[in-house]
Amino acid sequence: MIVLGNRDFATGMLLAGVKKSYVFENREQAVELLGSVPKDEFIVANISVIEAVPELSRFSSVVGIPDEVKDFGNIDDLQHVIKSVVGIELEV
Repeated sequence: MIVLGNRDFATGMLLAGVKKSYVFENREQAVELLGSVPKDEFIVANISVIEAVPELSRFSSVVGIPDEVKDFGNIDDLQHVIKSVVGIELEV
């Protein structure tokens, strides 16, 4: 699994134990990073990153996470995203 996101998200995922967690700084760096990633790699990225890097569409498993907590409609949305990413339901 690879995480590509804003500084807060990528740092949080590093603290959670995801070693391949990268801060998105610009499209060029992201494209360079993705050049060495297998097409079947599971990628979690902020929505803004997915919009800025159309090359992510070549990967089969990309999960988009809103950039801000306020972008979630309600707590059920957040729980659904967490379950789809980690595979289990967690209390939020």
